[in-house]
Amino acid sequence: MKIDAALVLVIGLALSACAQTNIQPMSKDTFKVSTVAAPACGQNGARNVTFRTAAIEVIRRGGDKFIIVGDTANSEFWSGDHNQAMVVKVIPEGSAEARNALSAREQLGPTWQEALAKGAPVTCD
Repeated sequence: MKIDAALVLVIGLALSACAQTNIQPMSKDTFKVSTVAAPACGQNGARNVTFRTAAIEVIRRGGDKFIIVGDTANSEFWSGDHNQAMVVKVIPEGSAEARNALSAREQLGPTWQEALAKGAPVTCD
């Protein structure tokens, strides 16, 4: 059975989906990450993009430890887009909060340097 190249492209685009993320500073140690993801991403895909972007931003700010202090999500009825927002607090190494904080590098995995170089994910895969 021959598969049409155009069909493969359409399926690939649908599966990869698009996501757009913005960072808003809130204080010296806190920022908000907001993502709008296409319907194909689903709410979990939108959450994953937002979380990975948060970890990348923590490293860009010179830190590694962070906590999520706020989290909201909704889906647009008419467009089907998924919106996710997280408020992130960067935690200083050696502080009392650091024991319970997440490591941005650990969350991004062994290829964290590659993720940092690429920046905020634009796909939900």
